[in-house]
Parts: sequence; C-alpha cells; structure tokens
Amino acid sequence: MDEKSKGLQAYAQAISCLPPRLTHAALSLPDETRLHAEELRLRAGRPLYWCAGGVEHEIAGEPIRTEELRDTLARASRWSVHTYEDPIRQGYLPLAGGHRLGVCGTVSMESGRPTGVRTVSSLCLRIARAVPGAAAACLEDIQNGEQVHGTLILSPPGGGKTTFLRDLIRQLSQQGIRVAVTDERGELAAMRGGMPQFDLGPSCDVLDGCPKAVGALQLVRTMTPRVLALDEITDPADLDAVRFAANCGVTVLATIHAAGREELTRKPFFRALCDTGAFTRLVVLAVDGDRHDSRIEHLEGGKPPCC
Repeated sequence: MDEKSKGLQAYAQAISCLPPRLTHAALSLPDETRLHAEELRLRAGRPLYWCAGGVEHEIAGEPIRTEELRDTLARASRWSVHTYEDPIRQGYLPLAGGHRLGVCGTVSMESGRPTGVRTVSSLCLRIARAVPGAAAACLEDIQNGEQVHGTLILSPPGGGKTTFLRDLIRQLSQQGIRVAVTDERGELAAMRGGMPQFDLGPSCDVLDGCPKAVGALQLVRTMTPRVLALDEITDPADLDAVRFAANCGVTVLATIHAAGREELTRKPFFRALCDTGAFTRLVVLAVDGDRHDSRIEHLEGGKPPCC
C-alpha cells in the first residue's frame, strides 16, 4: 500500500467513530485535505471543522447537535462508556489506530477530583499518522555510531512530538538497538491484540496502558533496554523514572510540551530534568502552516546555558 492510501486509510479509521451525518461531511473533503488534516473539531451548535497547522477550517453543513456529540462518544467507546471512565476523567478516549478523542464539557466532581464528564459540549478527534523519516534529519546528531544520546523533544500541542518520537524509535530499533516504550495513552504503538499498529521496528518492547513512571521502572528492570522512550512527561513521578533509568545506564528519549526553549527553561520541572543529566540533546519542533521544521541543540553536560 502506498503512502497516500495509508494516509486515507488512517483518516477513514479515525472518523469511524462519527455518526452517519458527520461521517458523510468528513468524507466530503478532497483527498489532499484528508491527507493533511490533523484534527476534526466538533462543538455543539457549530459546524464541523478540520484542522492543520493549528488553523481551523469550516466544513459546510448543519450545526452539530448535542445528541451527535453523545453518539460520537458512545461509538468511540464501543457503546460502553463506563469501560473508559479512567481516561475520560483525564479528558480523552483512546481509539483504535492510535487516534484519540478529546472530551470537553461539564465535569462531575467528587472530593475535589473529576469523576467524569456529565454533559459533553465539544470533542477533538486527533488523527494519528505514521510519518516515516520524520526524525531522519536529526538522527545523525542523536546517534553517534553505537551511542544514542539522551534526547528531549519539545513542541506546542499538535506540533508533531509523538510522530517524531515514534519514527526515532523505529529507526533505532531497525538497527538492532533494543528500545522499550511506555505507551500510556496508546499513541506511539497503538497496540491491538498484542501487535503494534504502528511500525516501531523489530527490536522494540511496548508496555501499553500503564502510567509512564510505573511502566518505565518495570521495563528497565525486566526488559534490559538500551533506550527507554517516554511520551509527554509532565509529572514529578516521571522525573523519578527518568532519573532511575539514567542511573541504570539507559538512554532516555522523551517529549515535553513547550513552544520553544525559552518557555521550557522557565519551567522548574525542566530545570529538574536538566539536573538528572539524562539529556544531552534538545530537539525543537515548530509548525508553520503545513510545514513541520526541526532543529537540534546540544545541552552541555546535560544543561543548556540558561539552566
């Protein structure tokens, strides 16, 4: 199957959770648009929108009804919303193929903690795609022969961090470098029946659906990886996992939300990451319309000058 066919197939798989009217609207887009669409936005009382490069574009049609949002959530959960209570409490629903449905609305609270979404007002359908070669331009700087440098990958939300990390894992794994992945949200590997739906190469072990910090410790102890990959580190427990892996001699590849290094260095969490000494490379991803650019910086001694 060629890349165009794969891209259209991924789009069709992602929108399979939509009710018939919205599916018809989503399929009305030309092939080129479907290949570049990164998200579909569904809001009560508004038409359907497709998004790319952070810009939303209206799809002509009637406003979305509240019951269509409920129907979409029911279809996405395979008519068993209660089965997905835990991820919905965190604001998303994992879908087959690595796609993800973000959920927004009126939250139910108990003892100061969210317990679910009582009324859905909007949904964000994120379309996951494999982009072979996404990390190729930076690979030479990340890998020096047998040595793989600890690398932190940053961009704003939707900037391609997961796509870049997925391709980096694949390229290292194809060289026989053993990579272990904690795929908490199922976006890197998209496991189904024990098989990854995304190509992560032959030398990759995936722990799916497990909190990153817990999974990282388990993988280092049981799978003896040379490289550990973590997507979207945000929690102090993730920091402990990075420190543990680095102290065990395991190279860490990780992603983090930030628009650029200046924003990143203002975050105390990043300064703590620097102190682990786990990262000597920083990949900065940027989106300009349909273009995705990357640049790589060296962190001397694991720290940029401003840390």
